[in-house]
Amino acid sequence: MGDEKSRFLKRDDGTIYDSLTSVTWMVNDSRLDIGKDVSYAEAEEYLKKMNEKKVGGYDDWHIPTVHEAASIFDKEKLNKDANGGDIHLDPVFPPAANCTWTSSIRGEEAQILFYVNGCAYWYGKNDQTISHAVRLARRDN
Repeated sequence: MGDEKSRFLKRDDGTIYDSLTSVTWMVNDSRLDIGKDVSYAEAEEYLKKMNEKKVGGYDDWHIPTVHEAASIFDKEKLNKDANGGDIHLDPVFPPAANCTWTSSIRGEEAQILFYVNGCAYWYGKNDQTISHAVRLARRDN
């Protein structure tokens, strides 16, 4: 059959384009960029800074929806998180956090999508009991 063509296009500008969903992702997540776990408020601050930096030439990055975050989970792909644990993200993404904050919020909670199992869970926005990070996304208008 030959080599399977990847749906992901890694660009030289620090972005990865997903041809299946038309979502562009930042190559690095917040864990890779700042080297620590982040609360939801810190994820929002990271978002603001990345838009100011115009990563990839864009200033319209956002915290992904739970559906966007789930779209890159792939149980057939194996990658590693920053601590060497197994996650299911295409290897086009560098080893990073095992989850991402999403824009789904209710009161003082926000959903996190885990790349270990593809499940979304509600956590307190200030929870620091597990590794939290954010991988930013954008869509062409």
